[in-house]
Amino acid sequence: MDIAIGLPTNLRNVRRERVLEWAQRADEAGFSTVGMGERLTFDGWDWCVSLTAAASVTTRVRLLSNVVILPVHPVGVLAKQALSLDAFSEGRFTLGVGTGAPLYDYDVAVAPREGRVARFDEHLRTLRRIWRGDSVVPGVRPIGPPAVREGGPRLFIGALRPHGLRRVGQFADGLTTWSFGADPIEVRAMFDIVEDSWREFGRRGTPWLMAGCYYSVGPRAEDDLGDFVRDYYPAIYPGPVDGLLRTIKTSDERVIKDTVKRFEDIGCDEFLFQPINDAMHHLERLADLVL
Repeated sequence: MDIAIGLPTNLRNVRRERVLEWAQRADEAGFSTVGMGERLTFDGWDWCVSLTAAASVTTRVRLLSNVVILPVHPVGVLAKQALSLDAFSEGRFTLGVGTGAPLYDYDVAVAPREGRVARFDEHLRTLRRIWRGDSVVPGVRPIGPPAVREGGPRLFIGALRPHGLRRVGQFADGLTTWSFGADPIEVRAMFDIVEDSWREFGRRGTPWLMAGCYYSVGPRAEDDLGDFVRDYYPAIYPGPVDGLLRTIKTSDERVIKDTVKRFEDIGCDEFLFQPINDAMHHLERLADLVL
């Protein structure tokens, strides 16, 4: 199983130097992928800027948007960003997309909440057309640059619920999902739905199955995790954040090591550990534990 790590870019007060150092060290340490998500209403950085910066200082590690809120974007603009980042990184980019939360990210993007699911499906179809080199407007040249590989960058769907998971077989190359409690039983049930959808649509090969969770290490592991959850989640989590905090067990190094084994056992292809603090010991100690 491949082991990925998130970039510390959806945190407060992150500096350029730390993002570049984090990407370089992840590349050197042997992590498979560096990834980051999109949230508009927080202090974190833009996904495309961050992953382009990471690509510029790395040579091996893959780059993943985990995930872009697809329905808030003009699909042609997003298609060009993905093609450009994939070309810039020499084929290392994977576009992960989802419908996103919280919904007020739609409001600040000035994108309608209404119709977002239908728009998501239509954008997925249009991305594939653009990446094949088709023009979406008759008589107008197609969007470039040309795809590095036939069909464009790898495309993952970020989903947790059955209707989203079933889209993988229809539209995507793989799944990227999440488990606050790093629960392999919960995630294996998601994988089953994805694999069923893959067979339903007569796809060849197998979908890429990826999952992730937060982690924290070091002498302040629990305090760092608590500081992050209480800062990031009150506006978007439906219940008490202290209840959410109690479900996250991966501030214990033994649990982190066991998580790798348990997810490998359920057929997970890649597991991503997302940092909650940008202190470099969080990357260094994780590498010691899981690589």
